Amino acid sequence: MSLKYRADIDGLRAIAVLVVIFFHAGIPGFSGGFVGVDVFFVISGFLITSIILNELQAGKFSIARFYERRIRRIFPALFPVIIFTVIVGAFLFENSAFKQLGDTITATTLFASNILFWSQSGYFDPASITKPLLHTWSLAVEEQFYILFPMLLLAINRFGKNRYLPWLLSIGLISLFASIYGVYSHPSITFYLVPARAWELLAGSILALEKIPLLKSNIQRNLVSATGLGLIFYSVAFYTEATLFPGANALAPVAGASFIIYSGIGQRANISRFLSIKPLVNIGLISYSLYLWHWPLIVFVKYTLFTDLTFLQISGIIIATFIISAFSLKFIEQPFRGNQPILPDRKKLFVLSGIVMFIVSIIGGVIHLQNGMEWRYPDAMKAVMSEKTDYQWIHFEENEKWLDGLKNGNRPSVIGAKGVVPSFALWGDSHAGALITALSEKGEQYGLSGFNIAHGHSVRPLIGMDYIRSDYALNEAEYNQGVLDFIRAHPEIKTVIIAADWSQEKEMRDVTGEYSGTQTYATLLRAGLFRSVTMLLKSGRNILLVSDVPGLKAEPNHVLYLANRFRIPPDFRKISPSITEYQKINKDILPILGELAKLPNVALIHPESMLFDQSGRAVVMINNQMLYIDTGHLSTYGSHYVAPAFDDLFKKMAHGQ
Repeated sequence: MSLKYRADIDGLRAIAVLVVIFFHAGIPGFSGGFVGVDVFFVISGFLITSIILNELQAGKFSIARFYERRIRRIFPALFPVIIFTVIVGAFLFENSAFKQLGDTITATTLFASNILFWSQSGYFDPASITKPLLHTWSLAVEEQFYILFPMLLLAINRFGKNRYLPWLLSIGLISLFASIYGVYSHPSITFYLVPARAWELLAGSILALEKIPLLKSNIQRNLVSATGLGLIFYSVAFYTEATLFPGANALAPVAGASFIIYSGIGQRANISRFLSIKPLVNIGLISYSLYLWHWPLIVFVKYTLFTDLTFLQISGIIIATFIISAFSLKFIEQPFRGNQPILPDRKKLFVLSGIVMFIVSIIGGVIHLQNGMEWRYPDAMKAVMSEKTDYQWIHFEENEKWLDGLKNGNRPSVIGAKGVVPSFALWGDSHAGALITALSEKGEQYGLSGFNIAHGHSVRPLIGMDYIRSDYALNEAEYNQGVLDFIRAHPEIKTVIIAADWSQEKEMRDVTGEYSGTQTYATLLRAGLFRSVTMLLKSGRNILLVSDVPGLKAEPNHVLYLANRFRIPPDFRKISPSITEYQKINKDILPILGELAKLPNVALIHPESMLFDQSGRAVVMINNQMLYIDTGHLSTYGSHYVAPAFDDLFKKMAHGQ
C-alpha cells in the first residue's frame, strides 16, 4: 500500500468548504451546502486510515505520534478562533447568549461541542445565530472518532490477522442503520453524535484499504468520478434544512465523495484533473481555516445587523475569511507542522496543549458561573431586560414536571382564584403557557379557576398526531389523548382554552392511520385540531381557540444590549414583524381557526390584535416593560397586557354561559 499526495483530494476539500460557506451565507442554489461536512468526513477517514495502515505495515505506528500530528493539525488554527469569539462575544452578546458561548468554549476546547449542541437544539434552529462555534460540532465528531479508531486498527493488526475489511464494514453498516433509523426517532442525536456519523468516516477508511478492484479504463474512471460529483452537487442544490438528515439522504454526498476518491486511485480521471487545478488546490490547503473562520464572522455580522446579508456583505465576509485563513496557514499552522516545527519536543507540545486547554476551559466555565457576566450591563438596562425567571415561567416549568404523568393520575396545577372548583382548562404548548398570567388575573377578577395543562417541547393539542423530529422522550399523541381523557373525567371543566405556536411547522405523522404518506403540515394540523375540538364538543365542553402572538425576528434583549454597546436608542422595529408578515406566516393557520370557530360552542379570540401599533408593527416594549422573553413567548407583563382579550370569555363563564 502506497501513500502519495493527491492534489485532487485538496480540490475536493475546496469544493466541500465552499459549499458549506455558501450555504451558511444564504447564497441561492446552495440550500444543501451543509453536506460539505459529510464530504470532509469521507476525506478524513480515507487519509487518516491510509497514514495509520502505512505506519502499521512499516512497524512504525505510534499512538503518541498520531496524537501529536492531530494536535499540530487542529490546535494552532482552532484556539485563535476561540479567543476571537470570546473577545467579540464579550462585546456583542447579552448575558444569556454570552453564557451559552461560555458553555460552548469549554465544550469546544474539550472536543465535546457536538454533545452540547445536541442537548440544546437542532443545527438549523434559528438560535444558531447566537452560536459562533456551532460548526465545531464536526471537529468534535472527528476527534471522538479518532480516540478509539487507531486502537481498533492496532488491535485488528495484532489479533485479527489484518482482516480490516470485515470489521470496518460491519461497524460501518451498524452505524449507517443507526443513522437511518435515528433520523426519525432521535434526529438531534443522529445529527450530532458519533455512532450515527461513524459510517461516513469509515466509508473513506474502507477505500484506504484498497480492497476494491481498481477501475481499468478511463471511461470507467470518468463515469464514476462524474457520478460522484453529480451526487454531491445534487445534494447541494436540492437538499434543504427540511431534509431529514443524515440518514439515507447522507448516502448521496458520502457516495459522491467516495466515488471521486476511488476513481482517482491509480490513474486520474478527468474530474480528478479538474480538482487538481491550482486555484482549487490552494483553497483546499486553507480549507480547515476557512471552515473555522467563516461561521463566526457570519454570526457576528448578522447578529449586529438583524437582517439577512446583502451580496456586498457576503462578499466582504468571504474575502476577509480568505485573507485570515491564508495568514493562519502561513504564520500559525505551517510553523507547527513544518520540518522544523515550533516545539519539536513531543512532551513539551503535549504539556503546552494541556495547559492551553485547561485555561480556555476555565475561561468558558467562569463565563458560565458568572451568568454571562451581567455586570457588563448598566443598572438602568438591567431593570428592563426580560428574563425567563418571572412568575408565569417558574409556574409553567414547575407544572410541566407533573404533566408527563397525567395518565398515571398526576393532577395539573390550578390557576386563577383560590379555593374555587376549576371550571376551565388551558391546553396547549409553551405558547399556551405564556397566557398563564392573563388567565390567572381574569380568573381572580371573576372568581374562577382552571387547570393548567399547558406543556412545553412543542406539544401542541392535536389528537392523533406525533412529531417525527423530536428527541424529547414524550409520545405527543399519547399525551394529548391523556389530556382529553383527563378533561372527560372532570365534568366540572366547562370550557377548554386551546392555544399553541401554530405557525412553527413540524414534521408530523398521523398515528390514527387516517392520513398516510406525505401530507402538508397544514393538512395534518387541521386534522389533529379538528379531532381535538370535535371530541371536546361531543363531551359537552365549550371551546375557546386562541391565535398566536406575533413572532419576533430576534430576541429583544439582543436589541437592548447592542443599543447600549453602540450608545444608540434601541430600535425594536428591526425585529418586529408587520401585520402583513404575520398574516403571511399564518396564511394556512388563520383559515383553519376561523373554520373551527363557526362550529357551535366554539369561539376564537385574537390577542395578537393588541400587539400591533397604529403603523401595523408588532410592539415589543410598553411602559418600559418587555412584552416578550424571547422571540415568541410573552413575558409576565406581556401576558398581563393581553389579558383584556379574555374579558368576554370570563364574563360568560362567570354567568354560567
